[in-house]
Amino acid sequence: MTHTNDIITYSQSPKAFGGIYVKDHIHTSVRKSIIDHTHRDDYYVISIVTDGELLMDCEMEKFIAQRNNILIVKPYQIHSVRHISNDFKGYFLGIQDFRIPNDINDLLYTLPESQQLLSISEEEMEMLATTFELMKKYIATDSQHKTQIINGLFSTALYSICSQTTHNQSVKELGTQSQPAVITSNFKRLITHQTHLNLPSYFANELSITTAHLNDCVKKTTGQTVSYWLKKSILDEAKRLLYYTNKPVKEIAFNLGFEDHTYFSRMFKKLTYQTPLQFRDTVRA
Repeated sequence: MTHTNDIITYSQSPKAFGGIYVKDHIHTSVRKSIIDHTHRDDYYVISIVTDGELLMDCEMEKFIAQRNNILIVKPYQIHSVRHISNDFKGYFLGIQDFRIPNDINDLLYTLPESQQLLSISEEEMEMLATTFELMKKYIATDSQHKTQIINGLFSTALYSICSQTTHNQSVKELGTQSQPAVITSNFKRLITHQTHLNLPSYFANELSITTAHLNDCVKKTTGQTVSYWLKKSILDEAKRLLYYTNKPVKEIAFNLGFEDHTYFSRMFKKLTYQTPLQFRDTVRA
């Protein structure tokens, strides 16, 4: 595996239709440029495989997506395509966060790694692929009611995909979340590698509530404090940088906002029972 010192974050192309794009294949020249290109996207990428094989490394996990599989990559997850078979066929759906209803966004954002790769039946994949193909065709046209048609097809595809997961509640039940659960979900979506250094008051302000109310909601919903989730985000980002880059520990500590890299190393060992370098050696073995 190739490692780098910089992880690029890509935004969706302006060519996307209202936060949605669909691709149905990858040209040979493009395949060469994306293999082993470690990066993040600030939007969801959902791949469906109708034939062949796609190998991806995502968040230190290896996924092998084959015929009748769905692979979901969440915003800001570090990932890299390792191999695409010559007979690969499928679709790639890119979705901006704002296009996804809150109930579905919560399900997708909190989806565990074990369910980022889903297997569906031949019949279900055929219907899903047909929906993707229709979306692709309508995006390329100037037909009457284009927006409404694409929105309908997009909702069909999205709810079809989410219905395949067994994570937490069913899609139907998600719409009846309590206020603390909704606030906690929105808070977690605000935490990225670019925001986790902010104080709890920053997130409370973003959500137009008090810091005390935010802490109460998060504690009630998760059993942990806001500070815990911010520290977890920093630790997760440290693990990503240790795994995917060759940056020295000192530089990673400074990137994460630590003025004293020895304090960072002590904190890392306290939480993981390994030094940063021990962790790097273990996960790369």
